Amino acid sequence: MKNTVLIVTLFCLILKAHAQSSINWQNKDLEKDGTFGISTEKAYKELLKGKKATPVIVAIIDSGIDTAQADLQSSLWINAEKGHGRNYLATEIGQEDVTRLASYKREFYDSISYTLIPEVYRADYQLYTKTTDALKGKQENMRRLISELQDAKIILERIEKGIGKSDPKPEDFAHYKTVDPRELLILNLLNDRINSYPNFQRFKFCELDNLITLAEFHLQHGLNDSDSDSFSINKTQQDFNFDISPDALGLILRPNYTSWHGTHVAGIIGAIRNNGIGLDGVADNVKIMMLKVVGNIREIRDQNLANAIRYAVDNGAKVVNMSFGKPYTWNKKAVDNAVKYAIQKDVLLILASGNEGINLDKEMLYPNRLYENGEEAKAWLEVGASDSKDDNTLAASFSNYGKTTVDVFAPGVQIYSTIPDSKYEYSSGTSMAAPMVTGLAALIREYYPKLNAMQVKEVIMHSVVKRDVLKDKCVSGGIVNAYEALKLAATYPNPKGSK
Repeated sequence: MKNTVLIVTLFCLILKAHAQSSINWQNKDLEKDGTFGISTEKAYKELLKGKKATPVIVAIIDSGIDTAQADLQSSLWINAEKGHGRNYLATEIGQEDVTRLASYKREFYDSISYTLIPEVYRADYQLYTKTTDALKGKQENMRRLISELQDAKIILERIEKGIGKSDPKPEDFAHYKTVDPRELLILNLLNDRINSYPNFQRFKFCELDNLITLAEFHLQHGLNDSDSDSFSINKTQQDFNFDISPDALGLILRPNYTSWHGTHVAGIIGAIRNNGIGLDGVADNVKIMMLKVVGNIREIRDQNLANAIRYAVDNGAKVVNMSFGKPYTWNKKAVDNAVKYAIQKDVLLILASGNEGINLDKEMLYPNRLYENGEEAKAWLEVGASDSKDDNTLAASFSNYGKTTVDVFAPGVQIYSTIPDSKYEYSSGTSMAAPMVTGLAALIREYYPKLNAMQVKEVIMHSVVKRDVLKDKCVSGGIVNAYEALKLAATYPNPKGSK
């Protein structure tokens, strides 16, 4: 018996040690630690010790962040309105981009078969069929969300009736005895979130009633390809225009988009270093600006993305992180013009390549560096996801790639980072790899502020650790490396006019 207990205890200790060793693996050094991180800790210890950093504003265009996350508090940028960015989902206006695309030239394409379509129209026809299928999928997802929320509301009201109070307190729910598994599920979700609200009625409004109203309205208008585009409805209170606090998740297990994603991205870039909790962000002196363009009802609209990029530029951001993408675009010109504006103002844009495992040299996603006129955005880095082992698994199997379209790879598998409610969790994706590069770009601009955006890109590209397994998967053929990048930045030619 004692031997069994000892074995179990040792096994648990080994698991715990393994979990702890995997935290921050992305910042470790291959030679020293045997893990293919980007050598962030080595760079701080050997190259940056005692050096002074200049604060750098980093814009994260995403789903919002939990601004109360303890490990991000000192890293948050504050604007004139005492907020931490801008919410571009504050108003529900018009159809989604995919809805417009699906209804564009519908009568023409529905009237003929693919075999009769002239070659000049075939690309547009393929886009039409792709967006039509995507719209149907989004409509079905929204119907399912509404159904799940309505079912949750019925169960919650049954629990409320069982408690017998019009405004039950958290302790009332804590003492409630559930009668079936469905009640237990809803009660657990409620107990996790109710303390974030001033009272039960506000909780119920945000997590159920208002979400149902918004989802139904969005299905009837935003995802209705036969609806006019002339409506407008306030999403929440008017003063939420600058609020980037998290969307309500809804009392379901499968929320759509939430602040979870943006919070995870933010921690990778700028979680407080060396505070003994969570992880250490790549950059030690960033101010994170959060620009919210996607939520649990709405998708990313091109015009909102363009507006977010321009806001970032006009408010001092020097690096912009975009961990998202979509297979279609409605207003590419607006996004292109915003990207051009950012690059003119010396801003570096960094994009996650996507998680479909496809070759982007052959299949296009949006946004991308290619303008409509065929020219390319220069101060742009597209990032694939790498794993921790120096072998043929280095490129994550889910990561998109492209010898001419993806620039670099960075750690993106099982990355431990911040999530809402001051918690932490592992996640994988190019969404995690992009902020590794964003953090590195910010770190370079902190300690070498005279380098411009193009020079920062060149430093990152020319300092990668090359591997054969990546030579046909990205332009640089390697994994970004903070130590090598900062060594190169120290000797890099000064920009014009600098001393």
